[in-house]
Amino acid sequence: MINICIPSLNRPELLKQTTLKVLGDLPEEDFKIHIFLSEPDPRYEGLGNIVITNISGIGKTRTFIRNYFKVGEKIIMIDDDIKGIKSIRPNFNLINFFYEAFETMGKENVKFAGCCPYDNEYFMNAIYSTNLKYTGGHLIFELIRQTPINVEINHFEDYIANILYFIRDRKLLRFNDIYVQTKYYNPNGGIVQTYGSLEKRKEAAEQLSNKIEQYFPRLCRRYKKKKFDVYNLKLCSQTKWSGDFVYEEVNYNNYFNI
Repeated sequence: MINICIPSLNRPELLKQTTLKVLGDLPEEDFKIHIFLSEPDPRYEGLGNIVITNISGIGKTRTFIRNYFKVGEKIIMIDDDIKGIKSIRPNFNLINFFYEAFETMGKENVKFAGCCPYDNEYFMNAIYSTNLKYTGGHLIFELIRQTPINVEINHFEDYIANILYFIRDRKLLRFNDIYVQTKYYNPNGGIVQTYGSLEKRKEAAEQLSNKIEQYFPRLCRRYKKKKFDVYNLKLCSQTKWSGDFVYEEVNYNNYFNI
C-alpha cells in the first residue's frame, strides 16, 4: 500500500481543483489518500481519510506524518495546490512512476526521494541522480524508518531534510526527468497563512537562510531570488559525501526556530 499524504490548510476547493484532479483515479488496492488538517473542517469531508493533527505549520505537520505511519510503510507527501506532475519521458504514466520511485529507492538503498523543483525541460535529463540536488517538499517519497528525520520549522524544512537524509543515507535520490507544476509563494492559505502575511514569511526566510548556511557551510549557500524579492537556499551539488559528515540526533528545531 502506498499512502498519499496531503497536508492542507483552509484550501479544500483548491485541493479539489488541483492536486486531487492531478492524482486522478488511483487504484484503491494499492493507494490510499490521507488529508492532514490542523483541526476539523467539514469542507474536506469525502475527499480522503481525514487525519486531525492538532498542530499548525508545514514543518510540524510533515514531522507528524512521518511519525504517524509504521516502520517500512510507503508514503508520498504532496502539497495541496499541485497543478501537474509532468515528465520529459514519452508516454509518461503517473501511477507507474509512483511504483517505479519506490523500486528505485530499494535499489539505491535510500529512504527518501524527490523530483525536480523546476519545470524548465531544457535543464532536465533522463538520468536520476544521487548527489546533493534539492528535491522540493511539494512531492516527496519516503520509506518510514525506525527514527524518522524530524524538522519542525516552517521555512526551509525541506532543505534541511534534504541535507540530513544526504548525510544519513550518503545519497539523495532525485528523478531529474520529473517535475511539479505549482504556484510558489501563494499568498492564500498554506505557509503564508501560518506566518500571517507574505512579508512576514519573507522576513523569516532572510533570517533562517542565514542560520542554515552558517550551520551547514559545506552543504548549502543562500542567495536572493530577485523575481520574488526573497532569500532562498541552494544546495552544494558538487559536494561529495564525506566520512566527517556525522548525522546527529540533535534538536535542530530549537536552533533554527524563527
